[in-house]
Amino acid sequence: MRPQRILLDLDGVCNRSPMSFLKYVGCPVDDYSYRDYPVGCGWDLVEAANRLHPSRKFSVGEFWDTIDRRAWATAPESAEFKWLLGHCEALVGRKSICILTSPTIDPDCLAGKLEWIHSHFPKWMHRQFLIGPRKHFCARPDALLIDDADHNVAAFREHGGQAILVPRPWNSLIGTDTFQHLAEQFDALSRRELTV
Repeated sequence: MRPQRILLDLDGVCNRSPMSFLKYVGCPVDDYSYRDYPVGCGWDLVEAANRLHPSRKFSVGEFWDTIDRRAWATAPESAEFKWLLGHCEALVGRKSICILTSPTIDPDCLAGKLEWIHSHFPKWMHRQFLIGPRKHFCARPDALLIDDADHNVAAFREHGGQAILVPRPWNSLIGTDTFQHLAEQFDALSRRELTV
């Protein structure tokens, strides 16, 4: 079934928050590149920070306490962001795209994410967002999730939705060309197929 609505993840898909956060806590990384991300860490940013930071070891609480509202609000756009939003709009139209993002328990996270949305998305998207960690609650046969977390994609599919996993060094598509993969997936969607 061709999707009628798209749920677009924010962090790691529309923006480069994982790399930006590592730089924000003092790790020697380029927040515009994924080449420095320690592959063996998977989606554990605290472990990644502890491997990369030259002198500090973070507890989970210490790491996330360092990530303040400014860090959430100022993460750079991903290289694919504009392309992805344009293809989503072409596939389902403006009124059928929604940002679906999972927060931490810190209220500054929510405020920073909202600032990011208002700073980077076009005005027509400023009130098209849902916030919550249970993304699979939005799954249905005509819904497409675009996300960078294997577990979110798997849960969404298990609950009847369609999903595209965006290649990143912390997921199972590590080493896959992101633009090529997304182009193939959108082409397949236009033919009512989905391969990965």
